[in-house]
Amino acid sequence: MIWSTNLHFNLDKSPYREAYNYLKNMDRKAHKSINRVVAVAVCEHFKRLEKSENDPYFETREREDNFVKRIVQTVGNAVEKAMPSFMAAYITAKLSDIQNVSRGSTISENVVLKGENSDTAADNIDFDFVGN
Repeated sequence: MIWSTNLHFNLDKSPYREAYNYLKNMDRKAHKSINRVVAVAVCEHFKRLEKSENDPYFETREREDNFVKRIVQTVGNAVEKAMPSFMAAYITAKLSDIQNVSRGSTISENVVLKGENSDTAADNIDFDFVGN
């Protein structure tokens, strides 16, 4: 059985204009027909309504999840931007500490710092983890 109806879009009103633009500009290869797109959209709309009626916290949890994702992403981006300067300051402080220890120590303490080979403690630090 086929049921036929007409849709009217008042393009002076935002939601109708937006829906019309989506339907007008949709990729015909991906969505084949306007009828199918409208049918899927109507089904999704009413499923969402039923879900929110059965679970009054559905939308709140969904918003909270999106909020947490945005926080995690923002913090991650901030850490990524700040990490090079933090690592540079940390390495500089550690090298300064090593130099202060080696300047203020006696000859016997320098031997302990240098070990059996003639490398200083700063020469033994692997800086490959810092990145580019």
